[in-house]
Amino acid sequence: MIKLIVSDMDGTLLGKDHDISEGNLKAIRKAEEMGVHFSIATGRAYEDVKPFLDKYKLNCECITQNGAEYRDEKGTILQGIYIDINKVRDILNIMGGEGFTSEIYTDKGFYTINTEEETLKGMAYRVQTFNPEIKSYEEALIKAKENTHFINLNYIKDINEFLNTDVKIGKFVAFFNSVDKISKLKMKLEAIDGLAISSSFITNIEINHIEAQKGIILAKVAKKMGLKKEEVMVVGDSFNDWSMFTEFPISFAMGNAIPEIKKAAKYVTDTNDKDGVAKAIYKALA
Repeated sequence: MIKLIVSDMDGTLLGKDHDISEGNLKAIRKAEEMGVHFSIATGRAYEDVKPFLDKYKLNCECITQNGAEYRDEKGTILQGIYIDINKVRDILNIMGGEGFTSEIYTDKGFYTINTEEETLKGMAYRVQTFNPEIKSYEEALIKAKENTHFINLNYIKDINEFLNTDVKIGKFVAFFNSVDKISKLKMKLEAIDGLAISSSFITNIEINHIEAQKGIILAKVAKKMGLKKEEVMVVGDSFNDWSMFTEFPISFAMGNAIPEIKKAAKYVTDTNDKDGVAKAIYKALA
């Protein structure tokens, strides 16, 4: 019997409108009525997840930053796996050398060492990734300026001073409009030991501690909850969900998932625009 359902957000729980459908919400509430816990597992920072929790009154625990943090219903960090400061410097040097603007996800919000102008350029690539219907870079720039993620970014004036504080860094993320440049950057970063390098989209790169992966931290939490792996159901669509699919046997790939995730999954559900999460929940609880 399933006792815990864990869903990715982008490309999974969220539709193409970047919101949670009524169908998915209804299925989640039905599961909760049956005594089944629901949790979110995302590459997003908690600050980008909380608006959804508040809007739909979802009282759930969350894996954020790809597995760097596990937070309870109140947002308190129960467990964190962060990147060593010396490796942070190496990552920043490599990314800067390749011309990438990077966002730094921490236990105290998200930051960047880039200027506002540089960051806006990277944010425009992000907007185009999340909204493929926006073909014009100029239109993406306009949307980027209005993006709450961009508005809430904090700018680091002195990186050495910043790193000497008690801040803990869980994840780096960058977007670019060239898949080849993303691949080149991945190869360079792989020279640094102890990192997990993944992607939510083909046009982005995400960097965590090697043990900060969704499946690894979820396995630890499930064990603390006294759950068998067969009592946990996971749903996802992309590379950063891979570790959940290798850790837990009851796995659902979205209909829009990448081929590798579909191959690893036990089941394939419908797409994120057709209540794929809801259909997976009903199948698992039937």
